[in-house]
Amino acid sequence: MVPSPSIPRARKEPPIPASISPTTLLSRILLCLAAVLFLVRGPLRAQSTYVNDLAAPYASARLWLHHRNPYDTTAFFPTWRAAGAPSGPVYANPSSIHPVYPPPSLVVLIPFAILPWPLANVTLTLLTALAYLTASLLFARLVPGTWSDPAKPVFLAYALALAPTHSAMHVSNTACLSASLLFIGIYRTLVHSDSQELLPKSSSRADRRTAALLTLSLCLKPTLAPIFLLFLLSRRYVKTLIATFLAGLALCAASLYPLLRQPGPWLRDLTSNIHFVFTQGTASLAETNLTRFDRIDLQLPLYALTHSTLAATLGTALITSILLAGWSLPSLLYPSNSPAESLKDARLSLDRNLLSIATLLLIGLLPIYQRFYSAVLVLPLALWSFRNLPRPAARWTLAVSCLFLLNTEVFQQTLGVLPPGSLHLTRVQNAFIGPHLNWILLLSVTALVFLLNRRTARP
Repeated sequence: MVPSPSIPRARKEPPIPASISPTTLLSRILLCLAAVLFLVRGPLRAQSTYVNDLAAPYASARLWLHHRNPYDTTAFFPTWRAAGAPSGPVYANPSSIHPVYPPPSLVVLIPFAILPWPLANVTLTLLTALAYLTASLLFARLVPGTWSDPAKPVFLAYALALAPTHSAMHVSNTACLSASLLFIGIYRTLVHSDSQELLPKSSSRADRRTAALLTLSLCLKPTLAPIFLLFLLSRRYVKTLIATFLAGLALCAASLYPLLRQPGPWLRDLTSNIHFVFTQGTASLAETNLTRFDRIDLQLPLYALTHSTLAATLGTALITSILLAGWSLPSLLYPSNSPAESLKDARLSLDRNLLSIATLLLIGLLPIYQRFYSAVLVLPLALWSFRNLPRPAARWTLAVSCLFLLNTEVFQQTLGVLPPGSLHLTRVQNAFIGPHLNWILLLSVTALVFLLNRRTARP
């Protein structure tokens, strides 16, 4: 029998490595640069050698733990220095020694208050950076494509380069940590953590976790998260709302119980501190407040135009009410789909919900005292823009969001447009040039409300 000829085996060639496109390579380089910028401008600039934004609530929480008046300004320096702060002369803005955080915030700050001052400051910085990075990565998961595509790395680079986050960590303010917890709560509200599918109605366990995140965010920075509750109300997330309310009520009871057991001047001192901050401190609208242009709320430019606190307050309330009415109109006319909606419809509704949330968060920046670091709330708007880049509206909203990659107020002072420390500015400088970000936010929110109504309208 003649043996059959052997068939030579095909030689296995080594796999050819996939080439990286120039855009992908550029996006990764951009991400690395943004990460370095985030590290240098944020955590590495945070210092505990002066009376920063954490000092007053930190000292208040320590006083509360010792059953003392947490709003006693005369007890600030002894308490702060006893916790390990510098004993010599330090820089201290007058507002920084007048604590105004409400009692529930003091309970949430207890984990920091039990630590020595330098360690507490470092802990806040590290937690803020970790929470913000977590929120940014979760948001990046909602950007279409994979990490091999440019969109996800560029979005994450945008998040890391966002200047308000750097400012918050630089002055050890709780705003970025509060916003990060809010962002994680928003993500959990929109997307199931396991299946990555939209949840029109979440489970009870998810409701409790989201409520815990929202409650912590509310207490850490009471001016950022409250307006998001309107979104939950409009979408009928009743369980989350109830859980948030009960958690907040429990914190209120826990914080007020020791204060009410020992009647004292704490409420009077709290009221006095608030009055000082808003009339003579950093929240003052007067031209004598040289840091006023760091504000981004609408009261600042309206006061510059009217020179009346009442007129500025009423005007801001009117404009905000009109914008809120425009924001709520689609929800009233076209309620969200039932829980039985198809997955396709649910995915399509993600952009609508995201645009609704982004618009609402920016509306919340307009009526009350907000500083530049609160502009971290533009991140959901940037996320919506990255998800919808082919649309012209998404591109201009991204362009507006990119304005906050730089602290333009600092550039104005550096270039001499607004001489630092000058009390003699023209009406145009006071009303339009200094508060330029305030006007940009107002115009952007107005356009977003129009866009939200147009995109939601049905034939």
